[in-house]
Amino acid sequence: MRIVISRNQVSDPAEVEAYYRQRRPEMLPFVPATAKRVLELGCAEGAFAATVKERTGGEVWGIEFNPQAAERACALIDRVLVGDADEQIAKLPDNYFDAIVCNDVLEHLVDPGSTLRELRRKLAPGGVVVASIPNIRFLPALSKVVFRKDFPQEDYGIFDRTHLRFFTHKSIVRLFRTSGFSMRRMKGISAYYSPLALVLTIISFGYFSDCFYMQYACVASPST
Repeated sequence: MRIVISRNQVSDPAEVEAYYRQRRPEMLPFVPATAKRVLELGCAEGAFAATVKERTGGEVWGIEFNPQAAERACALIDRVLVGDADEQIAKLPDNYFDAIVCNDVLEHLVDPGSTLRELRRKLAPGGVVVASIPNIRFLPALSKVVFRKDFPQEDYGIFDRTHLRFFTHKSIVRLFRTSGFSMRRMKGISAYYSPLALVLTIISFGYFSDCFYMQYACVASPST
């Protein structure tokens, strides 16, 4: 299961390097500050995981498909498993992690529900899964489909050509529910603001309010 973009799919090497080094500060508040054992699925070069370690002072692990990125992550966090994510998840200790982070990962998986069910077994009591997931109902994305009659294949973003799944607010909640989780917190991030967005929200009585977020940040815990 590949969870990062490959270098031969992006024309600009600088964009590839930036992709692997994203710090994702907007996701940091969703990771419990009290988490002492954290796993990041698709940790790339470990920039976000290192920030989590600095904030919590805890033990931070990563799983990364790209060996060059994983090597760099090893210098920043406690342990990095390299290779197919599902295979590496099977090697993890059960009931161990206080938080498991999936930043822009689930949409790359063939069966994200199956992966979430496996991750559920790795959570310690009270543990949570933290995820950011692109929103296909994002207005600029919808405009490409509706008005340009296109579904582009791009190097990154909502139309990333390596995405295998596409989600909305409703289907994200369903994904977690059917995988044995309860959604504790869900918030739109990377908002798109424009006069059109404001007008559309007002005249639809909020029906299209979910269209103005590029992604959703989620915190979910195992259902009892």
